Order: sequence, then C-alpha cells, then structure tokens
Amino acid sequence: MALALLLSSAALGWMAWERGEIELYLFLIFPVLKADGAHGAAALLLALASLMVIVFSFWTGFRREGSEPSGRTSVGGVIMIGPIPIVLGSDRRTTIIALVLALVVLMIMILLLVH
Repeated sequence: MALALLLSSAALGWMAWERGEIELYLFLIFPVLKADGAHGAAALLLALASLMVIVFSFWTGFRREGSEPSGRTSVGGVIMIGPIPIVLGSDRRTTIIALVLALVVLMIMILLLVH
C-alpha cells in the first residue's frame, strides 16, 4: 500500500512539476518544497500518507505471511543534513545499499535544483 501511495505521489508530483505547481528551494542547506496548485498539494499529501503507512507498519510489527523471524537482522539508514549524507549501517552490505540510495537522492535533489 505504501508503494502505491508513493508511486501515485511521484506521478502527481511530476505532473505538478511540469505545470509549475511545485517549486523546490534551498533554505540554508535544507530542501523545501512549495506547492501552489491542487496537483502539488495532492502529491505532498500522498507522500505524507505513504510515510505514515510505512511508520505505522513498522510500529505494529508488520510481517509477511509465512515468514519466520530470523536470528540476524541488519539495519541501515541515512541522515541527510542538507546535501551532506551521513550513512549508518549494521553491516557492510546494508551500509553500501544505504550509501547508494543516499547518492541517488542527492543526485535527484541537485537535478531538481539546477532545473
């Protein structure tokens, strides 16, 4: 469900970007989105809804059917302070995946700001 909301938000965001309803600014070093029209507002609301679904699914302990809890888990994350990513991970593989995702997000942010 979160993936569907996120993809819908991306599609509406792209439409709003093309219409000029969403603008991306930098406030100090933090990216800020400004939505003027209905498509832009809907894209931001859908992105917020997908974030809430993801957080709620982790909070309630969502598990796939038939999956056994394994003894070893790996976690990773990225803290974006403006354009500077701080990558955290419990093992090498997870850290590399988080680093690649951080670089992709950073490149998208730069491309949107240059436009």
